[in-house]
Amino acid sequence: MTEGDSAGISLETKGTAGQKIIVAILLLIPLIVFSITPLYNHVKPELMGLPFFYWFETVWLVVSAIMFLGAALLLNKMEGSK
Repeated sequence: MTEGDSAGISLETKGTAGQKIIVAILLLIPLIVFSITPLYNHVKPELMGLPFFYWFETVWLVVSAIMFLGAALLLNKMEGSK
């Protein structure tokens, strides 16, 4: 084991710069959307009786999970290309 490889975990990732940028974007988009609270801090429009705030956040939780899954799969693919 090397200094940066404690417990078998490597912090280095193989892959192109484009792949790394895509992973970063997939991880940053949900962070930015959830950070801009005035963007979705409204009651109207309602969807099935739910205020906009609640259904917008619920939809973004699903979208975020899909983005995180895509980032994880891409990272896994990049690790497998060693």
